[in-house]
Amino acid sequence: MRPVPKLCVVLILGVVGFAGCAEPERTARTEASGDDEGGVPSVELSSEEVLAEAMGFEDNLIRLSETAEQSETHADAASVFVWGSASVADLYLSIDPDDPTQSVDFPVGTMFVKEHFDEAGDRAGLTVMYKGPEGYNPDARDWFWARVRGEETTHAGRVEWCSDCHNAAHNSDFVVGFGKSP
Repeated sequence: MRPVPKLCVVLILGVVGFAGCAEPERTARTEASGDDEGGVPSVELSSEEVLAEAMGFEDNLIRLSETAEQSETHADAASVFVWGSASVADLYLSIDPDDPTQSVDFPVGTMFVKEHFDEAGDRAGLTVMYKGPEGYNPDARDWFWARVRGEETTHAGRVEWCSDCHNAAHNSDFVVGFGKSP
């Protein structure tokens, strides 16, 4: 077997890198990763840019719940407000958490922020969901998760325990519907 000339490797990787750039402003890029089967490049995104957008959630997103919803799955939150991308508000509001046959898919770039409050009603932190480009996190429908407490980001990226819990909502693209206050 003849070795592939270096020029071809650069061109091949360049094409894959270009094809993987779904949203250049989010700095989606491809990188070779030893974790991927056969060394196939995986899609990455900039945690810093996603988190910067999420931190401006009150200006960048719309509130999807009018009253704080009880949070049973986020241990440090007695209640949460759900914020989301305006372009998917109707899609989010269409989710029926009691209908396991419903099929919903969110587009790349969708963002949700759960604003956490403690028992006293004080903000306790944020949880972020961002729909990355295809191939970013195939096992979890390409979602990026982050957990922010105060000024500290405690988890960001392909957070397995987030995807494990959200897998129960696999028909609604890993997005839990909540009660959605009137």
